[in-house]
Amino acid sequence: MRRDLRTIDSPRVRGLWLFGAVALVALAGCASGPSFTSIPGSAAGGASDVYPGSGRGPSLAIAMNDAKMDAVRNAVIDMIGAQAEAANSATLDRELYNTRNPNAFVFNETMQTVRRENLGTIDQMDMVFDITIRVNRPAIEGVLAANGIGSGVAASGERRTAEGLVGGSLADTGSPARGGAADAIAAQPDDWAEATPEEQRFIRRYIDTMTYLVYFNQESPESPFLMRSAVNQANSYLISNGMIAVDAGQVESITRDLQLVYEEETGREVSILQWVAQRLGADVYVELDAVTSGETQAGTHFGSANVTMRMFETSTGQLLGTVNRRSQRTASRSSQEDAVLNALQSTVFQAMPLVVEQSRIQMALSASRGVRYQVVIQNSSDSRTMSEFRRRLRSRTSDIVTVSQTADQTQYDVFFFGRADELEDLIYDVSATVPGMENLYHVLTRGKSMTFNTGW
Repeated sequence: MRRDLRTIDSPRVRGLWLFGAVALVALAGCASGPSFTSIPGSAAGGASDVYPGSGRGPSLAIAMNDAKMDAVRNAVIDMIGAQAEAANSATLDRELYNTRNPNAFVFNETMQTVRRENLGTIDQMDMVFDITIRVNRPAIEGVLAANGIGSGVAASGERRTAEGLVGGSLADTGSPARGGAADAIAAQPDDWAEATPEEQRFIRRYIDTMTYLVYFNQESPESPFLMRSAVNQANSYLISNGMIAVDAGQVESITRDLQLVYEEETGREVSILQWVAQRLGADVYVELDAVTSGETQAGTHFGSANVTMRMFETSTGQLLGTVNRRSQRTASRSSQEDAVLNALQSTVFQAMPLVVEQSRIQMALSASRGVRYQVVIQNSSDSRTMSEFRRRLRSRTSDIVTVSQTADQTQYDVFFFGRADELEDLIYDVSATVPGMENLYHVLTRGKSMTFNTGW
């Protein structure tokens, strides 16, 4: 039977949200990386409002203050969700994280020192300071409220976080109450069919085995060496957490050797990064951009980085999310380039948990009605035959949508709970039952895009 489009509040995906939330927390907990990086996490030691923080700077005071604000940032993520925190990063940086009085947002008497180490010299200090500390939740909530930043709701009106989507089992979304006409059109759980156990298993397997491609914006004015280092740091995070990543060398090789093929096939209608991701079978591709700066004071070199990472679904180029992160100022005794490199790598590593979380959430939303495949049928001049083929294929898949149709070719978006080769087999089975399409043959498969010819 044909299934209707599901929504994010559908019962079919609620179990998936809980699974994804638990898995992501586990990923964040086991993440490893550069010693100067703090990974946003939940409350430490189970104590109320106690969070870890990590800081680094040319003096103990600077490193300590950075550690306090890192703990505050972890608390904000815990309070409003990673998506909302990322969406409001500019406001939070301006109104909270860059405060000159970090003690207004923590209780100093609760601070426990985990690590205090000078990686420099007595004359040129490079302090690393790791702590746990109780944050001043009412003070933080006051800043959030004053700037209209709500729990689980992004500034741009983005969808709720995974924790909110599982109902009351993990967290309240804090979304404002709706009424009147909005209530009348709001989807209800009973509107959507339950996912079968096999469909739920497929979605979990699919989300857990996605392939990620990370590469930098090739129009960036930053040094290619720095940007490649940032890409390598992102891939290091993915691989160390058991995810599949495409090697940056493959991206560069295809971009260099197949530039003319890209232009002939696409007419530049899609970005070359999306086209490369399709060729390499990536489910998600991430475009990394950065702005860096450096300076030298009293023989000590400092660097900072502002990183933006945009995630896309490969088949359609749909935007899955954007993560912005600004580094703390890092110091180096050797050179400005080394200080900037440290700042860039640490910021990318800090952003990656959010990149993965947002990608998984949005891809799960898309997969709730089946994986989207692009199916192109060449030589489709008989519209009645194509209509019959579409009708029969729809009865064997989750859904099928006609994107475009001409006598030369017809393009469908097919939503299917299965792999590409399974869909190919299904298309052969269906075409064999449609008079006039018995000679359908396969032309090309690239990622989730398949091309067939009717043989007419």
